Order: sequence, then C-alpha cells, then structure tokens
Amino acid sequence: MIPIKNYFRLIAEDQQPGFFPHLLKPVLSGASFFYGGGVAVIRELYQKGILPKKRLPFPVISVGNLTWGGTGKTPLVEYLARRVLELRRTPLVLTRGYGQDEVEQLKAHLPNVRIGVGKERYQVAQGYGRRERIDVAILDDGFQHWKVTRDIEIVTVNALNPFGNRSLFPRGILREAPQALKRATVVVLTHVNLLAPKELTQLRDEIKKFSPSSFITEAFLEPLFFYRARKRNRLSISSLENRRVATFSAVGSPRSFQILLTRYGIKPVRNFEYCDHHTFSRTELQEIQEVSRNSDVDEIVTTEKDFYRAPKDITEVLDPLVLATRIQVSTGEEILTDRIFRLLGVS
Repeated sequence: MIPIKNYFRLIAEDQQPGFFPHLLKPVLSGASFFYGGGVAVIRELYQKGILPKKRLPFPVISVGNLTWGGTGKTPLVEYLARRVLELRRTPLVLTRGYGQDEVEQLKAHLPNVRIGVGKERYQVAQGYGRRERIDVAILDDGFQHWKVTRDIEIVTVNALNPFGNRSLFPRGILREAPQALKRATVVVLTHVNLLAPKELTQLRDEIKKFSPSSFITEAFLEPLFFYRARKRNRLSISSLENRRVATFSAVGSPRSFQILLTRYGIKPVRNFEYCDHHTFSRTELQEIQEVSRNSDVDEIVTTEKDFYRAPKDITEVLDPLVLATRIQVSTGEEILTDRIFRLLGVS
C-alpha cells in the first residue's frame, strides 16, 4: 500500500494512474489556484513594503528553489559555507529545520559552522550576532522567506525535473510560477551530469527567458564513497560496480539518486521511495529488509540525508551502505566565488 503522502506526490508528478487520481486532479487544480493567490498576495505585501522586511547587521545569501525538494539546495548551502570558511570568515546557516536530517548532516560535515534553527530566522540570527562575530548568513530555503532582506538571491533548479507539470502545489510541485526566477541573482542548475547536452542547452535558454538578468551556473552531485552505517568503514564507489542493490530514500528527487547509481555501474533492482523528510518507522525498515532479501540484492544503499534522519533505527535494522556526496560547480564557479568575495570585502 502506498503511503498517503507518496500517493499525492505521485499525482502531483502525473505518475499515479487510475480513475480516482483522474477525478482528484480538478480538485487539486482548484486548490492550486487558491494557493497561488495566497502566495501572490503575501509576496506583494512584502514587495510594496506593507509588510516590513528586516535587515540583519551582516550580509545575507539566500539559497532557495521553486519546487518542493530535490534541487540540491542543502548541498549548495554546504558548498557556500565551505567557501566562506576558506576565507577565514564565520558563516551562519539559518534553517527553519523542517527535518533534522539536513541539520545533522551539516553539523557532521561542517563542525565549525554556526547553524541557527527556527521558524523566525531573523530573531535566531540576531541572537547569534549578539553572542559572536558573524560575517555572513546563509538563508537555507530562503526564496519564499520574504521577511529577511538578502544581498544575493540564489535559486537551485533540478535540471532533470525543473518545473514538474508546471502546476502549483498541490496539483504540481511548484511553489511559485517559473516567472518568479526573475528575482534571482544566480540560478544554479543541478544534476546537470544526468541530462543530455541538448536538453541542458534548451533548459538554459528557457531559464534566460524567465530571468534574463540572472547568472546561470551548473552543478552536479559527485559521489565520494560509501560507508557502512554501523562501523563507518569506507568503500569505494567502484566496489559496487555491477552489483544488484536495493535503495531506500525520502528525498525530493529519489530518481536522481537511482540514476546517479546507475551512471556508476550500480544496478538498483528494488527502490523504496518516500516523501521528502519522511521519518522511517522500524516496521518500514523491516519491510525493506525482507523485500530486499527476497529480491536477491547484494547491498541496501541509502543517502546521507536519509541516514541522518534516523541513524539508530536504520543502523540496527538494516546497517546499509550510505552514499557520501558533495556538490561540484562545473560551470560558472567564478561567478559564485566573485559574488561571495565582494560581499565579504575580500579582494
């Protein structure tokens, strides 16, 4: 049985067949109309100053997206924080904290980065600023967070599925229409290594129509290694070449994870997909274990984001291989670097 959240996600992506989804789509389209209207009203209130924006005492880089998950936003936040640390400056990552998985992953990868978690990110940042020197704030998931004034607006777009079915939530995966990209300073196309060159060129041209003044850069997730959940011993990516694996993931774009494995010669034969930030129960993990055992797979693999969501249960029940990745900016890295340098006053 498909979990209810997964069921609606599949409808939003036009991947759920059947008579009932066909009947449900007009209802969801109506809800999308009201959702879009509400977003537009709030946006206008902030843009016209009726609702005040607040400026922090240090520069702000916003990293956000147009769609619900799967764009590589959090890896890009980590990338930017690393670049700031390399300049011997102190970054503060501000996140609402929808899922502690992303927070825990950032803490594990960047122990020296300050991470502020809370719905009222302005107040969280003010608190850090009173206690210590902060050189720049990185506003995670900030494109629709209009309360805080930002100096750079970065929007990540999943090149494999940039706009879904082009409908707003809940009929589609869009938070705002693609025309909202005109607010972006930089558009980062992610997962570009999984897209054909011709399709990538077409996407760049389309982005330019929506946002002619934005800089467009390209990035991809580079697999670094696998590690065993329990002992944390590392295995090379090539060690799983030609191996049959089962995958489980609750990320915004689980198919990107599966395609990435395939590109490196790994064979996903059973894939367990859940909605973004889904918390795995022990029962679900046991089901994954049982089905995988009956499917004659060599390994069970998952993403780091999924592992950090429930490390104890995942380790005890499955002890899977966890894929460690890092984002690489393949085109336009100098644009991002130059923007950061100028923002921090580094020559």
